[in-house]
Amino acid sequence: VLSLRTTCTRGVKHAARGPDQARAQFKSEAASLLSVSRQTFYILLKDHNIPASKYVSISDEQLDTIISQIKTGHPNIGEVMLMGHLRSRDIVVQRRRLRESLHRVDPVGIQSRRRSSVVRRVYSVPHPNFIWHIDGNHKLIRWKFVVHAAIDGYSRTPMFLHCSNNNRAETVKDLFTVAVGHFGRPLHIRTDHGGENVRIWEDMQSTRGESSVLTGSSVHNQRIEHLNNNCSKVYAPTFYALESLGCLNLQNPKDLFCLHYVYLPRINHTLEEFKAAYNNHSISSEGNKTPVQLFSLNSFWLHNPQQSARDVLSVSDQSEFMPLTNMEMDICVQMVLNKEPVQQGSSSSIHHHLLLFLHSQKAEVNLHMCVQWEEF
Repeated sequence: VLSLRTTCTRGVKHAARGPDQARAQFKSEAASLLSVSRQTFYILLKDHNIPASKYVSISDEQLDTIISQIKTGHPNIGEVMLMGHLRSRDIVVQRRRLRESLHRVDPVGIQSRRRSSVVRRVYSVPHPNFIWHIDGNHKLIRWKFVVHAAIDGYSRTPMFLHCSNNNRAETVKDLFTVAVGHFGRPLHIRTDHGGENVRIWEDMQSTRGESSVLTGSSVHNQRIEHLNNNCSKVYAPTFYALESLGCLNLQNPKDLFCLHYVYLPRINHTLEEFKAAYNNHSISSEGNKTPVQLFSLNSFWLHNPQQSARDVLSVSDQSEFMPLTNMEMDICVQMVLNKEPVQQGSSSSIHHHLLLFLHSQKAEVNLHMCVQWEEF
């Protein structure tokens, strides 16, 4: 019920004029989604101690602090995405308060975003899981990072959004398999002609037929291209700075290993935050519903309709900076060992080089992002 209130309270269409009509529409939608009467819906809210007001009590100073923290990791987001970040943290405030706080925290960013306009085109999909748009982002390939993403064409829900240190077909297939387990199998997929998509082509053609796979240029795959403009603007300047300071040599496999060990979990944490915010941002062309709401209100298309959308679409509750997976670690280690065998106990060991690499950054750039080497 809590997830239903969270998704439905913010799904009021523009057609509802005035607060009374808006509240009435919300009550009707929520009760209809639960297949209960409006009176029963009120009883459920009371039984689960869900407050009547959707706004939280938070001071302007606290709100400014939270928004400043969000803008540190996501400096290019605007008002709508910022509201999505707050909603993903269960913080709902009036639009007026968010605007005022944004003017206090980031007045320069507001002026810069006004100079660019978003060109929209008509796009229609009948229901969730009708088509997934899948693509890879290679803007960090200079440092051997690749972001793989998939988005549902109907609800705009990210099916997966993950950074890896390789562009193998097995990696993309594993991400696709996990997403299918969570959301169900799509009827179609849309990808570019990249070889990393071969395994998911085979998987879809064996289950949905040859017509289930659509291929074309990634620049025309606009649904997914929007997700691919986030991490490169945040991390690329830091990596270039490390190179200019002499802390990072791309020709040294040990340096790349250390870079991946430190930054890969942090990049994925940033992507998790972005995904949670994106799932909770309002879509103007859909009556200001969020991807969570669009997915929930059409839950009969889900592979597992008993599982609440909030459980699937919320940010991960795992540790912020988890270590590399076994596969990622094996790739890093092999990258080092294939170039230069490492003797245990020597001053050139991976562990020793890692500590030197991290220690050299303590006096340089972005201490709060790239240091914290005591964790390791």
